[in-house]
Amino acid sequence: MNEQIIDDKILDEATEWFVLMRADDISPERAAGFADWISQSDLHQAAYGEIGGLWDEIPAMASPARDNASVTSLADHKIQKKSHKHISRKQIWSPRMIAASIAFLAISIVSYGQWGHNIWMDSHSTEIGELADVILDDGSHLVLNTNSEVRVDLQKDKRVVYLTRGEVFFEVAKDEDRPFFVETTGGLVRVLGTKFNIRQKDFHSDVTVLEGSVGVMDHGRMTDNYAAMPFDATLTSDQKFSLGNDAVDNEAVAVDSHAVLSWRDRKLIYNGESFADLVEDINRYYDVEIRIGDPALRDIEVVAILKIEDRATTLKALETTFNVNARVISKDLITLYPNK
Repeated sequence: MNEQIIDDKILDEATEWFVLMRADDISPERAAGFADWISQSDLHQAAYGEIGGLWDEIPAMASPARDNASVTSLADHKIQKKSHKHISRKQIWSPRMIAASIAFLAISIVSYGQWGHNIWMDSHSTEIGELADVILDDGSHLVLNTNSEVRVDLQKDKRVVYLTRGEVFFEVAKDEDRPFFVETTGGLVRVLGTKFNIRQKDFHSDVTVLEGSVGVMDHGRMTDNYAAMPFDATLTSDQKFSLGNDAVDNEAVAVDSHAVLSWRDRKLIYNGESFADLVEDINRYYDVEIRIGDPALRDIEVVAILKIEDRATTLKALETTFNVNARVISKDLITLYPNK
């Protein structure tokens, strides 16, 4: 017997589709998307059926089924007959866990109706070492640096991008009727049409403007009414502001924005930064941690252009340029020491 396993990713997708398809206003696009998804695999059909069967385990959330005849018809039309396979589910997901997941998603749908926050946003992300170009539906252009993620919510009166991790370059399409906001852990950025960069670091965010201007607001003073908020500063070309960073003055500083944005060409440009800053940057691009083994290296002033290539080539460039030795401590750790 040919047995296939329903993995966690498929169960997650099935749960989301199950809740989405119980909404009162299913668009033709959503219906077509569901039909495409469920027709892709026997596993998708089995997972969706299992999720549907568990809905009754949540009496507080269950409601009479809607008439989705047209949606069902579309899905049935796209599903082709396949050979019978025995399909099982990974035991890590118990029925109780799946039911709880459905409950959470259903509550989230209710929350959307009450508060207006769209939980079903487009999401774009990159893996470690990867860069990606993204064109939004409004024509705005995003470039995601290594290990970055955004969620996009384009509404009728505003456009909101949530930067959840990493670094992103924005080239925003002008639309005076729909201001463009970027929310980060450090605070909020507002623009109409401009080019700028945001790098998220722990709990603060560095905003650098290449062209045009942006307003910035620290997270501690944000309100739900983005458009009415006064901003802490307005940045213009070649200025940077650190949102949510208590370690620096709350003001714009002059920078070389082209150097800041050189990562788009897989280059890192330094003009007086520390060796510790350089190592911190390099660590973002590889899945092995690189540490400074001798504190004396940390404060070395760096004036250099470093091309981000494969790890071995980059480490060789470090060894040659800064007279250091890269010692492989383990498969997950490389330590830098000065050559003596």
